[in-house]
Amino acid sequence: MYKKVYRILCMLLFLIPASAFCQQAIPIDSLLNAADNEKADTARMKIYNTIANYYLDNNAGKAIEYIEKAKEIATNHKLALNIANNFYSLGYAYLVKADYDKSLYNYQQSTFIYEQLKDSFRLSNALLSIGNVYFDNKNAEKTNDYYDKAGVIIIALNDTSQVCNYYDTRGITYDQLGKYDSALKYLNKAYSLALKANLVSNAMNTLSNIGLSYKHINQTQKAINCFDTVLQYYKKVNTPPDMYASLYNNIGAAYSQANNFDKAIAAFTNSINLATQAGSTSIVMENYRNLSDMYGNMKNYEQQTVYLKKYYHLKDSIFTIDKSNQLTELESDYRIEKKNAELTKKEAEVTKQKNQRNFLLIIASSIFAVMLGFAFFYTRIRAKNKLLQQQNVQISNQKNELLTLNHVKDRLFSIISHDLRNPLVTLRSYLTLADNEGISAEKKQMFKAQTMYAVSQTGDMLDNLLAWANMQIKNTRPAIIPVNVQDLVADAISSVKPQALQKQIEIEQQIFAETILGDYNILMIALRNLLTNAIKFSAEKKIVFIGSKKVNDRIYLSVKDEGIGLTEEQVIAINTNDSNSTNGTKGEKGSGLGLFLIKELLKNINASLLIESVPGTGSTFIISLPTR
Repeated sequence: MYKKVYRILCMLLFLIPASAFCQQAIPIDSLLNAADNEKADTARMKIYNTIANYYLDNNAGKAIEYIEKAKEIATNHKLALNIANNFYSLGYAYLVKADYDKSLYNYQQSTFIYEQLKDSFRLSNALLSIGNVYFDNKNAEKTNDYYDKAGVIIIALNDTSQVCNYYDTRGITYDQLGKYDSALKYLNKAYSLALKANLVSNAMNTLSNIGLSYKHINQTQKAINCFDTVLQYYKKVNTPPDMYASLYNNIGAAYSQANNFDKAIAAFTNSINLATQAGSTSIVMENYRNLSDMYGNMKNYEQQTVYLKKYYHLKDSIFTIDKSNQLTELESDYRIEKKNAELTKKEAEVTKQKNQRNFLLIIASSIFAVMLGFAFFYTRIRAKNKLLQQQNVQISNQKNELLTLNHVKDRLFSIISHDLRNPLVTLRSYLTLADNEGISAEKKQMFKAQTMYAVSQTGDMLDNLLAWANMQIKNTRPAIIPVNVQDLVADAISSVKPQALQKQIEIEQQIFAETILGDYNILMIALRNLLTNAIKFSAEKKIVFIGSKKVNDRIYLSVKDEGIGLTEEQVIAINTNDSNSTNGTKGEKGSGLGLFLIKELLKNINASLLIESVPGTGSTFIISLPTR
C-alpha cells in the first residue's frame, strides 16, 4: 500500500485524457503500431507517454525506454512542461528499480523546471517524491526537510485533494518509522478532510492506511473494520484488480494476526488470484511471505516451508531478471562504446589517407615530373591500405571472440540464475528449520538428505560448468594418449556410487577393450555425466550397464539404462543442442549442460556421441572413438 502513494503522486501530473486512456485494457501492440505510423512528433510523444504509463509498475526498464523517447521529442520542440513531466516520470521509474541516485537526479531536474514555470502544484509533488527517495534511504532529516517544503506550498495552494495526499504521505512515513501515534494523527486528518470535501476515493485510500497502522499496534479489530469499509466501497466502484489484491492481502494479514486462520487463508487466496490477474508479482510475493509467517505461527512447518520456498523463488526470479538485464546492458554498452571509438579512429585515418591521395592526383595531373613522386606516395598508400585491411580483419576476429565470450557469459548467467540459486534456497530453508524443535527428527533427517543431495548436485554441475567454460575461453588442446578402460570405468563408477546407492541401482560392466585413445579428463567427464543421467532417469532397483566393443577401426564405449527413454523429438533436440533440462524419476534436477558438454568435449578428441532410445524401455548412449 505504501508504494501506491508514489503512484498517486506520479499520476497527479497527468490529469489529462491520456492517463485515463492508459488505464484501459488497450493492447500494447496497437499502441506501438500507432507510434510507428504517427508522423506528428507531439502526437507520438503522447503515445510514448501512454506506453510508459502502461509499463510503469510492471516493467520499469521498459517504461524508462519510452519516457526517454518522449523526453527527446519534448526537448527537440522545447516543450518545457513536457520535459519536466518526463523527468518526473523517470524519477518514479528509477525509484521502482531502487536506483536511488538516478531517481533523485531526475526528480531534482523536474523541480528546477517547475520552479521556472511557477507550477506550484507539480513542484509540490516533485518535492514530496524527493522526500520519498530520502525516506527509502533512511535519511529522516532530509525526508522531513523536503516534506516540509512541499507542505508549505500545498497549504498555500488550498487544494483539498492535494492537502489530503500530503497528510496521507506524512502519515505513511511516520508509520514506516514506527511512530504510530503521529501516523494516525496525520492519517485521520487526511481522512476527515477527504470526507468533508466528498473525496470518497481519497478517503478510502487513507482509511486503508489507517487500518495498516492499527494492525501495526495490534488493534486488529479496528484494522479489520477499516479494511471492510474500504472493501464495501471497492465493490461499488470500478476498482482495478491490483488495488483489490493489495486490500485482500492486508485483510488476510489482519485476520492472521487475530488467529482467524480460515478467513486469513480465504483473503490471501483472493489476493493471489487478483494479483496474478493484474500481473503484480510484488503483491503475490508479499502474500507468500505472509502465508509463510501465518503457518509458522500455526506451527504448521511443512506449509511454512512451502510458502517460504515460493517467496524466495519469486524474489530470486525477479532479482535474476533485473540483474541479468542490467549486466547484459552494461556489457553491451561497454563493447559498443569501445568499438565506436576504434571505428572513429580508423575512419579518421582513412579520411586523412584519401585527402593525401587526392592531393597527389591533382599534382600528378599538372606536372609530369611529380608523377614519379605520386607513384612513390601511391605505393605507400597501398601499403597502408593493406595494413588497414589486415587491421580490419583483426578487428573482425576480435569481434567474433567477443561474441563467443558474450555467449559464454550468457550461458553462465542462465545456469547460475536458474540452477545454482535453487539449491541455495533449499539450504536456506533447511537452516531456517534446523533448530525448530517442533519438527520431528525424521523430517529433519529428510530435509538434511535433500540438502546434501542439492549440494552434491551443485558440485557436479559446477565441475561441468568450469570444464565447459575453460574449454570455451582457454581453447586448450587435449592430450590424446592411451587410456586404460578398466581404470576409467572404475573411477567413473566410484564418482557416482553415492547417487546409485540412493536409488538402489546396480552398475554392471562388460569391458572388452583394454585401452582407448583419448584425453583421460574428457573421457572421465563424459562417462560420469552419462552414468549420472542413467541413474537420474532410472527407477529404483534397476540396472545400469557399461560395455565396450571394437568394430573395424572404431571403439564404442556405451552406457545403457532401463529408464524412461527418449522420444525421437527429444533425440533430435539433443543432437541440435536445443534440449532443456528434465527432472529425473525422483524429481532430480539438472542444468541441461551435461549432454551439451559431452558433445563439445568429444569433438576435441575426434570422438562423437550416439544415442539409441525407446520411450518406456530405456536409452543407450555410445561414445564412438577412433583406434588411431
